[in-house]
Amino acid sequence: MKRFAVFATLILLAGCAGGSTTYLKLAPVSPDHHLTVKGTALAVDHVQMPATIDRLYLTAATGPDTLSVAGHARWVAPLDGMATRVLASDLAERVDGIRVLMPGDPNPPKDTRHVRVNVTRFVPIRGGPEAGHVALDADWQLIGPHGATLHAGRSRIRVASGSTPAEEAGAMSKALGRLSDLIAGALATH
Repeated sequence: MKRFAVFATLILLAGCAGGSTTYLKLAPVSPDHHLTVKGTALAVDHVQMPATIDRLYLTAATGPDTLSVAGHARWVAPLDGMATRVLASDLAERVDGIRVLMPGDPNPPKDTRHVRVNVTRFVPIRGGPEAGHVALDADWQLIGPHGATLHAGRSRIRVASGSTPAEEAGAMSKALGRLSDLIAGALATH
């Protein structure tokens, strides 16, 4: 029994001996330019993410049909919620003349336009021809105050990335910034 207790203790210690966990977050990215937009308010609806990447740990593409979930690189919050907040912050930095509502703000005014984003791919790529990049593929819509689609876009964004989880998270933030640039451009014309 004593040997079992010693063995169990060694197993537990071995499990704790791994590297420390890196905590990652997405962050707003400063724009290259600002656009003037007419209207009252814009609300970014919840950014939809596929369950394959909306995890607590950083998920990367290692091949065309394989994903790798990092063991020691963890998001500080759910990825979909962070992406929603960062997209709203990025848009607020890019447009003048309109109020961009942040997630959790009180109910928007009746003449508010909405942005809906459905992400189909949002991962660092570690294998294949696009290795060393972050991929953000998303379908998005700009919805008018009465529910009509004013603009629909399908974006395929690639951003060069370093190989560490922190560099990959930074490239993911830049990819959201580029998506914000595209949405801001659509806002300026509608």
